[in-house]
Parts: sequence; structure tokens; C-alpha cells
Amino acid sequence: MVVAQETVDWQESLTHTHAKRNPQPVRKGKGYSKIKSIMALAVIVGLTGAIGAETIHLTVVQGAQIRALETEIAAIQTRNDLLQMEADKLRSVGRIESVALSMGMEKPTGKVYMAGVVPAAKNQEGAPLTQAVTQTAEAQPSALKQFSQKFTSFFASTQR
Repeated sequence: MVVAQETVDWQESLTHTHAKRNPQPVRKGKGYSKIKSIMALAVIVGLTGAIGAETIHLTVVQGAQIRALETEIAAIQTRNDLLQMEADKLRSVGRIESVALSMGMEKPTGKVYMAGVVPAAKNQEGAPLTQAVTQTAEAQPSALKQFSQKFTSFFASTQR
């Protein structure tokens, strides 16, 4: 049998068709992409720096305000202590006595009677209680009467 030899032409055309189908893209904007990346990085760094600077500024301002308030508090506490000492001095019994004596008042002598409820004392011989005590023992005073007595005794004690 006689066989004819074939020439293979398809290999050349295949390479040519492959090159036509997948052409390499031309990168015209390669430099433009670098500039874009650098600009984005610059914007991010700028924003971060601005936020950091504002934070530091606020911290410094708030710190100064805190220090000013602390010094003001210390001054107020000192003034309060001085006023408390003066109030204690004015409330002292010796000063009140000296002012009362300078106004012409006299120190009480003998027994001093105070307004208020005095508990009834039992007689040692077992004698019956006085009429006023027996009346209060028989009829308990009302809540209003008790309040009135305490209210009166309080204001009587402040008048001493």
C-alpha cells in the first residue's frame, strides 16, 4: 500500500489564531494606578493625623480645665475651712456668755426650770400620786397632745 505524506499546516495557523484570540492587554495606566495608590495612602495618613492632632488638642484643653477646676476646688475648701472655724468660734459657749454679759444679762443663780414633760417621781412612803399625775395616768394623751407637748418643749429649749 502506498501512503501519501501529509503536510501539517495547522500548527502554524494555530499559533497565529492563538495570538489573535488572547492579545496581551496594553497597560497604558500603570503609572496612573501608582499615583492613585499613593493618593489614597496620603488621604488615609492625613485623616489619621488630623484625628490624632484633634485628640491631642482636646486632651490638652481638658487637662488644663481639670487643673483649673482642681485649684478652684482647693481654694473653696480652704475658704470653707476658714468659715467653719469662724462659725465654731461664734458658737462657743464662752463667747455667747461674754456677749450676753456685755448686753446686761446675768447668769442664773439657783435652780433653773425648763419647760417640758418631767417624769413623775414616786413618793418613798407609797403615798398616792398627785391629782395631775393620776389624771394623765387614767387618760392617755392623744397623739396630737403628745406632738404639741414635744413641739412646745423643743421651742422652749431653744429659748434658753
